[in-house]
Amino acid sequence: MARLLRSLDDEVYVEYNSMGLDGTDLPTWGSPTEEIYHFNAAFRLESWDAEPEPADGLWTPVSSSTFVAESGVVAVLASMDGGGHDFLIGPPHFEYGVQMYLREPRPGDGHGTGECDETWLLRFWPIRDVFDPIAHAAPFSYIARGVLYYSIDLEPEQLVQPPSRREVPVPVSAVTDWASLRAEPDLDTFDGWLRQVHRRAEEEGVTVHAWLREKGLDIEDGADLTAATCTPPRMRPGRYADPLLDRYYAEQRHRNPLSGQDLDEDRLRERADADRIAKELCRAGTHTFSVPVEGRGGLYLRPGVSRRVWRWEDDYLGGELVDGGLTVDRQVLARNPWTRQILVSGIVTILRPDPGRAPCGDTVWYRVRDAEPHEAARVLCAEATWEEDPEHRRALDEVAKEKLIELRATYRSREG
Repeated sequence: MARLLRSLDDEVYVEYNSMGLDGTDLPTWGSPTEEIYHFNAAFRLESWDAEPEPADGLWTPVSSSTFVAESGVVAVLASMDGGGHDFLIGPPHFEYGVQMYLREPRPGDGHGTGECDETWLLRFWPIRDVFDPIAHAAPFSYIARGVLYYSIDLEPEQLVQPPSRREVPVPVSAVTDWASLRAEPDLDTFDGWLRQVHRRAEEEGVTVHAWLREKGLDIEDGADLTAATCTPPRMRPGRYADPLLDRYYAEQRHRNPLSGQDLDEDRLRERADADRIAKELCRAGTHTFSVPVEGRGGLYLRPGVSRRVWRWEDDYLGGELVDGGLTVDRQVLARNPWTRQILVSGIVTILRPDPGRAPCGDTVWYRVRDAEPHEAARVLCAEATWEEDPEHRRALDEVAKEKLIELRATYRSREG
């Protein structure tokens, strides 16, 4: 039987009756309601571990389709100014199914403003692992420095060509392998907390609403169990209309009275989404740590994606790890005898940008965890698939030198 893993209630302003899902290859869609152009829509996003049963009769089916997720994080896009909150549906490079439903809005939908014109339900579930190192892990094209400097388009022979054959089998994972597709009752998120509440209420033989009232929460029987309705008034400062932002701000203020006060709403939104998804990508008790990512592509790593990283570590006697991390396929690549440091590489899974370390130049710090076996298998497969042939690289270098000589001669003739 399919299980609901997590859900998110959101409200989005739709422009030109056009909605899309960021992080997917799905086409845009519009409301079937006649004469509706710009409007507020409530969305309920749900992640399931398998195809769920049809929604109850209050919902009208609109469509169902399949897509491939880029990182496993999606968001509703519906206006020029942005869209909805980020939502984790599962692992990257999986094929997913989605069912879309529509109904008339009800009190409490979206952000509870009462201004929604319609309410959507989007249910996601994983179908199969479709990771392909050629399609999903291609390296950057071969770049000749001089050609790049002169802003000349790369020639076909300078582009990365797919290998004629794979030397290693492509790993295929199961749904149960992934932390993002398992219900973790102790996870520090609202859905994890709600699962604990259901369990404790069942143990005491009372309803969830009755259990919450016993704990001092003013909630009526049958009320929707959302982050807003389940948050005590003292933890709801009422500063933001968006209950997800309001709850995150309240939690930060409760832990540290000065935390978050200087953040604008967009920045607070980024942190709230990143914090929630980072927790959902980890099993209970997972060790996390921070690593620098330098160079090309370092600014755009999405949560849930695994990759190899490099960093300098203090060379402790006895091989002690600097922070207990970077242990998967760990390789010591160089030693600096003067600073007593080692250059180490390992495979990690990206959780979020590290909010405590600002980017510096081309270096971005990310909060990560060691990759799990199925995640590391993808990285190792990609490395073996795209391993560069030394003879081919030397041939490309010769081609680049010849073209660079021609380019310089052309520019000198123009300057003369």
